[in-house]
Amino acid sequence: MSEGQPALKTLPAIIIGGGQAGVSLSYCLKMHHVDHLILERDRPFADWHHRRWESFAMNTPNWMNVLPGEQQSFAPKTTRNAYGTLSDAFTYFDEYLRAVNPPLRLEEVEHVGINRDGSWEVATNAQTYQAENVIVCTGHAGRPLIPEMAKQLPSSVQQLHSSEYKSPDEITKGNVLIVGSGASGVQICEELAASGRFVNVWIAGSGNFTLPWNVLGISTYKLLRWLGAFKLTRESWMGRIMFPKLLRKGDAATPPSPRQLARSYGVRRPGRALAADNAAVHCRGGDVPTDDLTVVWCTGFRATYDFLDVYLQEGILDHEGRPIHRRGVAVGQPGLYFVGLRFQHTFVSQDIYGVGQDAAYVAEHIARRHAVATKSGVNSFSRRTETRIKQ
Repeated sequence: MSEGQPALKTLPAIIIGGGQAGVSLSYCLKMHHVDHLILERDRPFADWHHRRWESFAMNTPNWMNVLPGEQQSFAPKTTRNAYGTLSDAFTYFDEYLRAVNPPLRLEEVEHVGINRDGSWEVATNAQTYQAENVIVCTGHAGRPLIPEMAKQLPSSVQQLHSSEYKSPDEITKGNVLIVGSGASGVQICEELAASGRFVNVWIAGSGNFTLPWNVLGISTYKLLRWLGAFKLTRESWMGRIMFPKLLRKGDAATPPSPRQLARSYGVRRPGRALAADNAAVHCRGGDVPTDDLTVVWCTGFRATYDFLDVYLQEGILDHEGRPIHRRGVAVGQPGLYFVGLRFQHTFVSQDIYGVGQDAAYVAEHIARRHAVATKSGVNSFSRRTETRIKQ
């Protein structure tokens, strides 16, 4: 990895983000011999270091946690079907980073715009770069998403997002409400309830489905793989039906379900949180009093692309701020790509298991695009030239 070097001339590709998507793409671009640079504002795999709690457990078995080209298995001291820890993830990502050795600079991207000749200008807090292609690998978990109702709660209520939560020691009140029953919500709820430190623990469900660990003695993830669920694409007829539902309800969670939490620990289930005021958080099945209360918002994230020029955003983002793309290739602007989006191509695109396939596809597209540019002796493309590159 390289830091503090002088600015380069026009690069074939600049990757924004040094997480699992960005480093995987770097590996794939190296396989195509395409020069590139990763720009990361914090540290490689930063979200794993800053947005996970101490007792975090992987939601997928070890055999699914494999990035492209990596020979080292995830949590090698355990079985393939075990579920690793946060420490296992750190070890794996550190090893992957050493193996890939991506060209990386720790700089924050502040603005991405397009030049008159069709090339890209990427401005960071340190310098400005020129590139033929820009790949946004900042993932689907950009800004913590907290409902507007949170603003109505009194200041006496302690509030934090799941990305800020580390351990039960941070909870200062006697009662705690977890809003959201996705993977983060149920893991955090179980830890808080099992600690025995709180008078009342509530979980306000979000309506998402809980996957069992096993079905008829068979690992659920193995069964899903055998059934071809991991190959289900958003362009398929089933994908077109399920994708909007996933956006509304959230991804399936792993056990324990809210019902299991109620049976095992006495966790209360007031139903979906609807509104809040000084007195209570009003849920579908009852109210949660604000007296001596902490609320942990396990309500997900929203991807943000504030660094993209506002004029570019109008053509490449939909009305809800999601990229308009085909398998990560931006529809409205040649030379712009995305990797690591939720359901980018398949249901596992945002996971370690699926990001490599998307990175490989985008890298191949960039390699073809760069080959055309090199052959023609230009650094940019007209829309007509883009038709020469098979999507």
